[in-house]
Amino acid sequence: MVKLADQSHLATPQRLVRQALASATPAVTLKQASRAIGMNDAYLQQFLERGTPRELPERVRYKLADFLGISQDKLNPDPWQRDIHGARPVDPQIRAVPFIDIQASAGAGSVIDAVEDHDIEQWHLPKQWLRQLGNGQIDSLKLLSVSGDSMVPRLLHGDIVMIDTSQRTASPPGIFVLHDGLGLVIKQIEPIPNTSPITLRMFSDNNAYSAYDRSIDEVCIIGRVVWFARTI
Repeated sequence: MVKLADQSHLATPQRLVRQALASATPAVTLKQASRAIGMNDAYLQQFLERGTPRELPERVRYKLADFLGISQDKLNPDPWQRDIHGARPVDPQIRAVPFIDIQASAGAGSVIDAVEDHDIEQWHLPKQWLRQLGNGQIDSLKLLSVSGDSMVPRLLHGDIVMIDTSQRTASPPGIFVLHDGLGLVIKQIEPIPNTSPITLRMFSDNNAYSAYDRSIDEVCIIGRVVWFARTI
């Protein structure tokens, strides 16, 4: 851990990181700090100079805060979660839900490495309502957009869905975001009885798309869809 002077008066994560690195003993470069938190060499430079990502994902905030010897709250730009000094929560009844920079394809699918690597922003929503959607597991909720038309009319291209990543088994049946071996898709799935290994049937609401089967060993269920939003 590097040794820093007190920087609690700085208001933004970017300012805090810049000042912390500049005053670190021994000196730390952006490349060194990026490597220390397990990211590529240009990660922090892009964050500070290009605004990419716009907000540090939670797991990155914790690693960087630990490396800099500060509270991760000070690296959270969310105005609902902190005051100007990165201290007291402003509204404890509001929680931030990460919006993921990938699309769940209602069609052929799109390939990703890991959902957790694609956080781009946060939506601020009532905590009590989120608890009901996530069975009390607010931290397991994620938001992402729908691409394609295979789930029409239930889900349309561009709809926003909320998934509960703690629900990764197809029991009871429902609509899930999953990687089917070819790409990330959103489908209604249910287990086929008396199959070993368990086989899952993938359904589309749009009759133009045929149902298909996958062994449970061939898929990775990301989460159950628990809510969606649509522009009217």
